[in-house]
Amino acid sequence: MVPGRVFLYAGEWLKKTISLQSGRFWGLLPDMEQRNFEPLLILGTAGIFLFLLTAFYLDSFPTGQGAKLSVISRPDTIQVQPVKTDDNPGNLHSLLRDRDTIGNLLTGMELFYQALQRVETDHTLLHIAYFGDSMIEGDLVTQSLRRAMQKRFGGNGIGFVPVTTPNPGFRMTVRQSFNESWNIFSFIHHGKPGEEPPGISGYVYISDKGAETKYESGAGYGRFHRAEILFGGKNVIDLEVTEDTATRYLSLIPDPASAVSCLTVFHDSAFSAFEMLVKSQKPGVIYGVNFENGPGVYVDNYAFRGNSGLPLNSVPAGVFSGFNRILKNKLLVLHYGLNVFTPGVEDYHWYEQAMTNVLQHVKESSPGISILMISMPDRSALISGEYQTPAGLPEFIRMQQRIAAAEHIAFFNLYQAMGGAGSMKRWVEGEPKLAGDDYTHPNGAGAAKIASMVHDFLMKGYERYHGHPDSTFSLNHPNLNHE
Repeated sequence: MVPGRVFLYAGEWLKKTISLQSGRFWGLLPDMEQRNFEPLLILGTAGIFLFLLTAFYLDSFPTGQGAKLSVISRPDTIQVQPVKTDDNPGNLHSLLRDRDTIGNLLTGMELFYQALQRVETDHTLLHIAYFGDSMIEGDLVTQSLRRAMQKRFGGNGIGFVPVTTPNPGFRMTVRQSFNESWNIFSFIHHGKPGEEPPGISGYVYISDKGAETKYESGAGYGRFHRAEILFGGKNVIDLEVTEDTATRYLSLIPDPASAVSCLTVFHDSAFSAFEMLVKSQKPGVIYGVNFENGPGVYVDNYAFRGNSGLPLNSVPAGVFSGFNRILKNKLLVLHYGLNVFTPGVEDYHWYEQAMTNVLQHVKESSPGISILMISMPDRSALISGEYQTPAGLPEFIRMQQRIAAAEHIAFFNLYQAMGGAGSMKRWVEGEPKLAGDDYTHPNGAGAAKIASMVHDFLMKGYERYHGHPDSTFSLNHPNLNHE
């Protein structure tokens, strides 16, 4: 079994086999002081965890000169092409017929383009839910994509924002502050059995009396005009809500027929700050607040550091569909891979199967909504004293494309759009500098460039759809049969 697979499944095994006083092992490390584990159990399980962590560097590469990794020596010759399968090559070829020369797919995008056209003609609104890992933290990528979409299609607002953030002050498009009275559970740090599942942001926030959170408008978006609170659970939550200096009292009453409910707060004039203070004793469920102003397009940032994409399976279908319904999601973007690919590891069949299961769950939870998978970017490892693209990365991209093709969803090959092998090194060492010195994550300028690439991909597809709106085949490129 490869080290990456060992690490990802070890936590699940320990969670199932080690349980005292209803404590969940996956939540052990961040909440250790709140658990009543015996000291020897803590030391033993922590030792196992650290051993596995050493075996699989979740978000880094070997950096010594002695690292035994092969590299791609001729970046200009790398082409990401569909991989034929022995069992049914013809079937896979038919699935890839909407492919362009660098492996992009537009399968299923007509659903999004139909909704986008209604925004232009009928002045409706829609949301794009952009899921990712640390590469989009702080609204990176999404803030630039949001501005580009709103410049053409209208809309003024940051969209959905969770109750708290792991990194206050990092995101500049909205400023958040909050106290520690929230009980927070996530994809990987679950509560006790029977407690509320996470929302699509990966988090669920359990209120306690005195829990407080505040949102302040950030740069480039002006003041707030309306705030839509998304909540769930069974208990009513009494809130004191303040817009700037105006205070009102309201109650969040869950709809028993839906896993997710909403309440919209309007004000006579625009406001710069929106604050919620919980007044009720019984614990309630709040997911976050959606900030919109008028018809148009809103791009929501769902960043979760260290996420491989697999935890999306833990979001119940009812919660997923509830978010889609309230926010009017019409495109789901899944942008993962940085926390999965490891130089030297060749077998990712386990991830291919697991991610296929995730996509099937997301599709079943989101009927009538387009799904776009974006490949991981290029990244470099220090090999023999030089930063280079590991040889296994193009095959990993092919696997991501193969997953998208098999599940009939769209695919954008970010790796090739960046320039293929060696592009991350050029982004780090070139002028202007587009990525950080970890040779993995884009900086602000690089994130904006990636957003421009994604926007260009979406708009080129939209223009082709405009030419033949009644035909999925119109999304094909002229050289669709080119191998």
